[in-house]
Amino acid sequence: MAQAKIRWGRLTGALVVLAFIAGGVKLLTAELPPALPQARALPTLEALPPLQVCWLEFSRSEVWGQLGTAGLTRTGTWKNTASGLLVRHPQGDVLIDAGYSPNVREETKGLSPLTRLFTAVALNGLYDKSSVTAPLQRTGATVEGLKWFIPSHAHQDHMGGMVELTQVPVLLPPEELELIRARSPAVVSEHAKAVEGRMTAMAFEPKPYETFAESFDVFGDGALVVTKIPGHTPGSIATFVNLSPTRRLVHVGDTVSLTESIERRLPKSTLIQFFTDGDTHGAGGSVARLHQLHELAPELHFLPAHDRDAWEKFFGGAPGCVSAR
Repeated sequence: MAQAKIRWGRLTGALVVLAFIAGGVKLLTAELPPALPQARALPTLEALPPLQVCWLEFSRSEVWGQLGTAGLTRTGTWKNTASGLLVRHPQGDVLIDAGYSPNVREETKGLSPLTRLFTAVALNGLYDKSSVTAPLQRTGATVEGLKWFIPSHAHQDHMGGMVELTQVPVLLPPEELELIRARSPAVVSEHAKAVEGRMTAMAFEPKPYETFAESFDVFGDGALVVTKIPGHTPGSIATFVNLSPTRRLVHVGDTVSLTESIERRLPKSTLIQFFTDGDTHGAGGSVARLHQLHELAPELHFLPAHDRDAWEKFFGGAPGCVSAR
């Protein structure tokens, strides 16, 4: 019996050591393979309309930086935000992402136990909480002035606000529209019901834009252009907002948690990937494509949906509006 205990103890110790070694290797080898070479399709930006873009913040929290990326992160504290982007265009306002629903705790009861646990932990760390309407009104915009709502993807912390904005048309890629109509477990059922009957599929064209093969120009004037970055969800998107030829941002949703992932070609942390990504391999390919774009166009400002540092850098430290310089 004593010898069996010794053998078992040695085996357990060996497994622990192997686990540490495997974890260390993963930390040191997290960098994704580069995207296939792609020529850059330069956009035409000489005749842009007057545009304003505003940061609407719905909540925020502070998270251990290592949860933000795979590998050894350089971010000590991940300043997490749940925010929306309001694009004020002469033809009408467009809202990108709408935060959590005011009924989020009730809505999570229909989710799987693991997703409920993950959501509960996230919700308990939030402060400065607000529904979508108040930050929208602080910019001087109105619900009636919203021409479109464009979700970066259909998860609850991006589409929940649509239970309040009940009359706003929803514009989204065909893949995300089908995800919602299919009542995917990734979509809260109350949110799917809230947008039923008011969704329009984006008509993507085989027109290269930057390093992407397809694109959709929302107004047809180059001010607001959408490309596909699938993986986090099938219809996750990157949305380019062009204030001027020299002042541009690209909102990349939850394909990454931190801008650092784009700069270093790293996926999200294993834990965040497990709970949030529908297709880890596809998401990694999209991160590599964004990294490639960053290398080719360093002047572009990348805006991950939950990286408050990136929002502060573009908007000058706090929620507000900016225009072309």
